[in-house]
Amino acid sequence: MKRPANQRPAVVAVLAAAALIAAGGGFTASAQPSSPAASTSTGSFARGGSFTLTGADARAFAVPKDVVKVWSAKVAGGGTQTRYQQQVGAAKVLGGQLTVLTDKAGKTTTVIGAYFPGLKVKNSAAVTVAGARGVAAKRIGSTGKWSSSLRIDPRDGRLFHEVVNQRADHRWVHWVDAASGAVKKQYDAVAHGDGTGVKGDTKTLDTTRIGSTYFLRSSDSRQETYDAGNTATQPGTIMTDADDHWNFNLPKWRSPSQAPGVDAHYYANVTDDFYLGTFGRNSLDNNGMRMISTVHYANRYCNAFWNGEQVTYGDGDGKTCLPLSGGLDVVAHELTHGVTEFTSNLIYENESGALNESFSDMMGNTTEYYAAARGLDPAAAPDWLIGEDIILSPDTAPGFRNMGDPQEDADPDHYSEYIVTTADSGGVHSNSGIPNHAYYLAVNGGKNAGCDPGPHQHTLDCGVTVPALGLATAAQVFYTAFTSLTEYANMCDARNATVAVAAGTTAEAGTTAAWDAVGIHSGCTPGVPPPPPCVGDATAEIPFESPHPYGNNADCTWTYNNGTAGFAFHFSLLDTEEDFDYVYVLDGNGNTLATYTGLHRRGATSPCITTPTGSVRLTSDGGVVAQGFIVDAVVPC
Repeated sequence: MKRPANQRPAVVAVLAAAALIAAGGGFTASAQPSSPAASTSTGSFARGGSFTLTGADARAFAVPKDVVKVWSAKVAGGGTQTRYQQQVGAAKVLGGQLTVLTDKAGKTTTVIGAYFPGLKVKNSAAVTVAGARGVAAKRIGSTGKWSSSLRIDPRDGRLFHEVVNQRADHRWVHWVDAASGAVKKQYDAVAHGDGTGVKGDTKTLDTTRIGSTYFLRSSDSRQETYDAGNTATQPGTIMTDADDHWNFNLPKWRSPSQAPGVDAHYYANVTDDFYLGTFGRNSLDNNGMRMISTVHYANRYCNAFWNGEQVTYGDGDGKTCLPLSGGLDVVAHELTHGVTEFTSNLIYENESGALNESFSDMMGNTTEYYAAARGLDPAAAPDWLIGEDIILSPDTAPGFRNMGDPQEDADPDHYSEYIVTTADSGGVHSNSGIPNHAYYLAVNGGKNAGCDPGPHQHTLDCGVTVPALGLATAAQVFYTAFTSLTEYANMCDARNATVAVAAGTTAEAGTTAAWDAVGIHSGCTPGVPPPPPCVGDATAEIPFESPHPYGNNADCTWTYNNGTAGFAFHFSLLDTEEDFDYVYVLDGNGNTLATYTGLHRRGATSPCITTPTGSVRLTSDGGVVAQGFIVDAVVPC
């Protein structure tokens, strides 16, 4: 949740998406809704990728046979929310999650997710789990807790090991190709945060007495709070007191000051009550998971984070920020990262990462209003700011983010202002301003803040006036939709999911208008993983070919078995970026027989291949692309 450096917004085109896999079984619904009033369908579920179904399409939906149930939960109104994961053999499909919503009568009302029919494995699992871990360990060292799962990428059909390394303030994720051991992706999945400071108010704590000592452990063991002793230790030592009056504090709240622990413990309990009372959710995992908090992390650390297992808070530096556990919006924000992990599991980068951060902001501020209505935090008033009580002078705008006016902190309030950057995992904290503002407008109504007179103005979608849903209604819609998203969801998917959840209710118009006001409209492009630059084939048959055009950063090989030696490939198309992209012809021993680059207007015939098998390999750089190749025949030689 840390605040990125100020960056001026850059205009970005809507992310391209394409159907990935050929049509296959699994769905019985029509690709077109029977009538606009009865049904809304978004996305091309028949061809593979993101989609939402409502109305008649949802009622006709049949759960595919190649998915497994992950979890089920009750939702408002007595219905059920059930999550499924697509699998190919033992491999979980990346982005292949379905969430089915039913009403109290058991009828399907909404289906949200992504599915890839006909997906086939294109490589072997020659690299073991231990081998994949070894690849990751060479990059980051061997310390920490390790786990892994076998995945399949629908963009290229390749198996990979998702290797996770859990450390104090890092959660390294590596995608290691199961055949080659190459690292496809590496990122840090720790979700950082910020928040309000210690306010000096008195709170009633739920503690546990053992002998003559009191522990910051709730009587039902649902919350525990630890002291890291201003080191990077986790969880540290559970906080204790001799008389249950937790009022010992040192200057600048350094360890073993009790105020940061009091707030972390108390606000975790409030957040627990909020989720149970508002959504019927039994802790972060909906199964009574213990909420562990650590305060006094490191020295002068001005941040907070969820690391996949617990929440950790720094004491601040006394100049930029105060201790971070003192704000309910911060604590609820960080714990909501845990809810996301056990539901949508939004990947922490780019648009899915911005949605991850935004959902935590939404629920963090909603928890403030929940507490205010019950007198649970009288020292603070609820608002639409994030971290407003922790940022010290000379900050000119209170807090880290403003959901009512994101541009106050140089965050975008409209999709046309989406910030393209490699910093901060693709700008997850800045770009969260777009769905944040959609939620604010859904609750409160009105126009996009950028349409008001002031230093920041835009004209796009200023004709949209959002009818207010109120907090109770908007919270239910956004909670149900966001916990139903696939791990690779983008903002279009979030729009489609919330509108689908609200479909047929009084909330539909306001939900739709809220997304329209931030520039995400009906017909937007869902977050299907981008199409691959190419997909090779180890058992290619004549004819075979590359995509037209192929993509950037390609490296694909097609291998053909002629049965006997003495044949040549005939190319009816041969077109690559000259001197940058190449087509190679190799024999069965891996020897390169020919190299082609540029446009060959009359095609080409390769040199004679003196082995029973031969291969064609295509490589491309990160720049210009061309039409690729077609091998339409083999000729004897």
